[in-house]
Amino acid sequence: MNVLVAYESRSGRTRRAAEAVAAAVRARGSDAILKTLAETAAEDIEHADAVAIGTWVEGFIVAKVGPAKAALEAIGQLPAIGGKPVAVFCTYGVTPRTTLATLRRSLEAKGANVVAENASHRSHPDRGAAELAQRLCTAPEAT
Repeated sequence: MNVLVAYESRSGRTRRAAEAVAAAVRARGSDAILKTLAETAAEDIEHADAVAIGTWVEGFIVAKVGPAKAALEAIGQLPAIGGKPVAVFCTYGVTPRTTLATLRRSLEAKGANVVAENASHRSHPDRGAAELAQRLCTAPEAT
């Protein structure tokens, strides 16, 4: 199985979370390609059997909190995902609030089958990576 792990990261924490997801995918015997969302091309989506997409939580606790704007813009530029299994993840400082739901809706609008979600605090960006990879790699559509 080929898994694309695409992410948006400003400080490097979400990059570390993406690296942990990719390592967990590889530990399960699958191939993982790690790219930023900005460098992800239509061919990357086309050649992947499954996709994991991550971002950091942007905003202020007293204002709107959600996925980084750059992540949502990049997702908007992605081609149709065609029912492939997709996992979404985010790193946060205080609370993720509706970040995962917003990512899920954005990707479902592209035809994704979102099979796993994970939010990890910025102090432990790799927390939950193994479970996310397991759910992504064992999704019925991915086999």
